[in-house]
Amino acid sequence: MERIKSFLKSVRQEIDRVSWPGRELVTKATVSVIIFSLVFGISLWVFDLIFTRLIHFLLSLRG
Repeated sequence: MERIKSFLKSVRQEIDRVSWPGRELVTKATVSVIIFSLVFGISLWVFDLIFTRLIHFLLSLRG
């Protein structure tokens, strides 16, 4: 039981040493991730649309 208490105490000390980001930094990072995800998702959708139509066109030429 003492080992568990010692471990939890050291975990608590380590957490106290962590430099947590401020609210403004977290907000900016979150907005950046959302914007990047949207741009990336839309880009993938456009490329998928282009390649799908290209493949359908090429297959239609075959007969």
